[in-house]
Amino acid sequence: MPQLIALAFWFAATWLIWRDTRSREGISSALWIPTLWAAILLSRSLSAWLGVGGGAGGVDSQEGSPLDRLFYFASILASIALLIRRRLNWGALLSSNWPLFLVYGYFLVSVVWADSPVVSFKRWFKDIGNVFVALVILTESNPLQAVRAVFVRSAYVLIPLSEIFLRYFPYLGRRYSNHSGGLEPIGVTMQKNSLGALVVVAGLVLVWDWLERATDGRQRMQLPERLWRAGVLLVGVRLLYLCDSKTSILCFVIGLVILLSIRMPGLRSRVSKMGVYSLGAVVVAFMLDQAFGLSEFVVAAMGRDMTFTGRTEVWAVLLGLRTDPLFGTGFYSFWSDEYYLAQLPDWVAFSAHNGYLETYLDGGLFGVLLLSLMLVVLAWRTNRQLGAAGNFALFRFTVLVVTLIANFSESHFFRMSPLAFLLFVSTLDATTHPGRVLRSAGTVLRERAGSMAASPVRRPSGLTEGRPSG
Repeated sequence: MPQLIALAFWFAATWLIWRDTRSREGISSALWIPTLWAAILLSRSLSAWLGVGGGAGGVDSQEGSPLDRLFYFASILASIALLIRRRLNWGALLSSNWPLFLVYGYFLVSVVWADSPVVSFKRWFKDIGNVFVALVILTESNPLQAVRAVFVRSAYVLIPLSEIFLRYFPYLGRRYSNHSGGLEPIGVTMQKNSLGALVVVAGLVLVWDWLERATDGRQRMQLPERLWRAGVLLVGVRLLYLCDSKTSILCFVIGLVILLSIRMPGLRSRVSKMGVYSLGAVVVAFMLDQAFGLSEFVVAAMGRDMTFTGRTEVWAVLLGLRTDPLFGTGFYSFWSDEYYLAQLPDWVAFSAHNGYLETYLDGGLFGVLLLSLMLVVLAWRTNRQLGAAGNFALFRFTVLVVTLIANFSESHFFRMSPLAFLLFVSTLDATTHPGRVLRSAGTVLRERAGSMAASPVRRPSGLTEGRPSG
């Protein structure tokens, strides 16, 4: 019976993905490179899927499986080759995204003082591969459709497959927790927090794509597709409940509220002020927390205490190790440095469970300063485009808010994380040809408005919008 269910699932998922490929215009077959990349980030490594590694010639404790290294290296090289073929304007790319490449440049220099410079450099190269693969998506003829296609196809497969693993193949879908010792649901991922991240990233893009297609008469979904999507979202909600990842639940709810807000007439007309409202909400929340202990009330309502499941204890231990306060230990070097590992208690896992603290460990205060600069620039650009760059600007805002929140209790910044990849996909400014920056959604709409003023051509659908630029 389980085998028949799995077989029926694969037939259904394959058919729906086939229909999805036929329904989207302006997408090349090269998009399967970032689709596979995203699917791996959203689930588990290629070696884990194939059940290889371990033993002689298997997984290296510092560099991972040879098969995984080959996959990442080949994907990055293929992406770079595609970008060269598409005549990407590298100079304009660096100019448009200078805060991001400033951080990556600093982390590249930091490998010099890492415990193992060679290993640190390899990790840096793999991480910046997220940027190159994201650019493959953004240099498609229709980047907006390409972004949605990558994550929708991943959601079609990975979320239902997680439920199948949990129900019918528990040896694949569950594992014993290192924290509690009990069984925890992991689905197609490697741990429960990753399962929550899968639902947040794939689920939010699925909702966004559904909202976009619902307003386009040319791309309205047939009943089987609508039923499958509804089922995937319901399964995703169930997975969030089972994995009990409070951060993921909070991020999914907040992201959903922001995405649905544009459907409300009263809020749609004020979407350009979303950034101002958000800043005001943060200030009010801070004042309420100082006056009435709001954060403690919220955390208690979510079934947690103020240690955030022991995270504050981990943070205190890591800060007490006295790493270099200015420059850190080098990119992704702390967790392989025997000097620091020898000082850690056994109960500290190989993660700071905080993206901001992880950046401090890697690059010190200087790294945190550059990260803060990057986030401020992204927030400023996103706020400037709200209301003028179509629905994509609101999605970009959603991803930024979710990323900022998620990094308070998990490490996503400059890690091989699906949320980090989605952040790059939604915020990078790309170039396609020398001297021409990939047009943003707002630019496309303004150009069309001008052309309609000159001729009575009917305005095309918003689904042909591009990606907002800075």
